Amino acid sequence: MKRRTWLIAGAVYWWPASQPTAPPQDGTPTLQGAAAKPGPWGRLDVTTVTISPPMELVGNEWGRSADQGKYWFFPNTAPDAAAASLAAAGLDQGAVAALMATARREPGINGVVITPGADLVRGLAPEVRTKLYVQLAGSALNADQVHAFRYAGVSVEAWFGRSLISPETRRFIEPLVYRHGGHLYFADVELARRQIVDPEERRRLAKTLLRQQTSRVRLSVASLLEVPGLVEYWGRGGRRTDIRPLLESIAAAESDGRIDIVHLLPAFARERLYRYPLLTALDLNRPALANCLWTALNFFSVVPDDRYLDVQASVDHLQRDYYLVENGLELGDVIVLLDEQGVIFHAVVHLADNLVFTKNGTSPMAPWVILPIETVVDYYRLRSEAPRLLYHRR
Repeated sequence: MKRRTWLIAGAVYWWPASQPTAPPQDGTPTLQGAAAKPGPWGRLDVTTVTISPPMELVGNEWGRSADQGKYWFFPNTAPDAAAASLAAAGLDQGAVAALMATARREPGINGVVITPGADLVRGLAPEVRTKLYVQLAGSALNADQVHAFRYAGVSVEAWFGRSLISPETRRFIEPLVYRHGGHLYFADVELARRQIVDPEERRRLAKTLLRQQTSRVRLSVASLLEVPGLVEYWGRGGRRTDIRPLLESIAAAESDGRIDIVHLLPAFARERLYRYPLLTALDLNRPALANCLWTALNFFSVVPDDRYLDVQASVDHLQRDYYLVENGLELGDVIVLLDEQGVIFHAVVHLADNLVFTKNGTSPMAPWVILPIETVVDYYRLRSEAPRLLYHRR
């Protein structure tokens, strides 16, 4: 048997070259009111809902550094190459010339820094903004583009509809929204700072931009005959005895015979799903805030293990205590996403069909949600266009 080697440098898997791995279930992104593919998990009804953080958790000052947001960075790039990149994004000759007139060489990045004017930025066509901002997101220096707000939706109305922002704010923000893949993006934080001076309106805008979709999932239990198989699937982690009476009661009830799967998840996930981290003074002494690896590796934990806040410790644990599977995923299997260089950039927990339990980012404004794995992959499209997925079982 060919031996596969993991040489870990930070969070790097060195793996034999291959094509990106698709999710074993071959599912498509779950749509509102859709039914998941039946399987050992049973029959699931999936409804898409949108959540956003409570106002008391949203600060008056949000976004990245205001000074940094004023510039576009082109590291390791000569002026001529920077101009060519701008033209390739679709900017006309006049716009390229205006931008390059502000360009200065920056020895610290061996490249060019450009100071775009507000009018030029506001006037970018949506398709130009997409190409340009995706290009800028290739460098961590362009933090506003790298960490752009994003929403998995088909229209701006889906993102901003029924929000608390004023009509004036919405008219200003909407033309700055752009699409990449299956997500809508907003990156022009600096423009928003200049335009919106009322702290309360800024908070309302932040709450709106931080909206995220998640899935509400209900399991149908039509007969007591289905219970043993469902207990076997949903009772992983030593919880079969705990959930059997609940599933039996649902099957015997005179109601619609459905139960939200949140009641079937381990306590760790059940207590966090659809919620936002509530920071305390103790969190100031932790090495990091709750992240995706910490979330994935603590899925079955009664008491969360903070060793998994350390990326190296998490990768060591995956190497030592998990083995790889190719298909037939079970509840609690950990899926890691690797970029083209073999670096882990996200981890999720498989629930059922193509649905996963995930926390997208370390921010306190990032909730724990259920999403189709395809939506998660698209959420991180700026990190990797074709990630490799590896499936781990404890």
